[in-house]
Amino acid sequence: MEEYGIIICDDEKDQVRRIHDLVKYAIWSLEDSADSKDKEFKITLEANSYIEVADYLEDNKVDSGVYFLDIELSRDKADRDGIDLAEFIRQRDPNAQIIFITAYENLAAMTYRRRTGALDFITKNDSDEVIQKRLNETLSLAARRIRESHAIKKMTFSYKMGRRIINENINDILYIITTPKSHRLEIVTVNGMGEFTGDIKKLEAENDFLEKISQSCLANPSNIVEINLSTRVISFKDGYKETFPRRSKAKMKSLIERYNLKTV
Repeated sequence: MEEYGIIICDDEKDQVRRIHDLVKYAIWSLEDSADSKDKEFKITLEANSYIEVADYLEDNKVDSGVYFLDIELSRDKADRDGIDLAEFIRQRDPNAQIIFITAYENLAAMTYRRRTGALDFITKNDSDEVIQKRLNETLSLAARRIRESHAIKKMTFSYKMGRRIINENINDILYIITTPKSHRLEIVTVNGMGEFTGDIKKLEAENDFLEKISQSCLANPSNIVEINLSTRVISFKDGYKETFPRRSKAKMKSLIERYNLKTV
């Protein structure tokens, strides 16, 4: 069961308690829905200021958190507000699901101009019944978006080439091999090739879709053309061939069976 944290931030303690109770009910109403399958939501922080949330995110790694933020976190206009906090959250938790709750509907436009990527905008002046219905819908949407983004992430391999982040569908990857340059790896896909800094042992541990063929090669078995058990040579779709060690023969037989690979 995956657990996702919910953070509530409002400078008024009474409002924090109110939102806490409404969110708790929304969590309960979500438990039996398809959107919450294999996921558990839990309120992990109730805060009254920008700095409380910022400190928490500095000390704790949060991935795909749900944030209920008041926009006006202080009566002092010079202080950082909820929109500033949303921008900070985005830096720490790119997949954050941000919901603004405020007494001022006219502030909604500001959140869009600042491109905070807010999931929803809820007016706290509404009745508890109206807010509860909106929270139930919004938390369900947040759960669905988290599930969808994680599904995409599982099908994507990302690496950095220069200043660019390259995202490859794992089905398009043929193999990753070491290069003569220290800690430099070459990735070959159906669309071409690239080079990036990395550790081949770490990649093997972090990516289930890759199989170790040799000390210098990780392969996507789905894109292996043929395994020759006699010559110990593996052929890929681009014509590249990699030799595997004798001790790996049993593993290669297992790959042949699991992926229905051609063998000679």
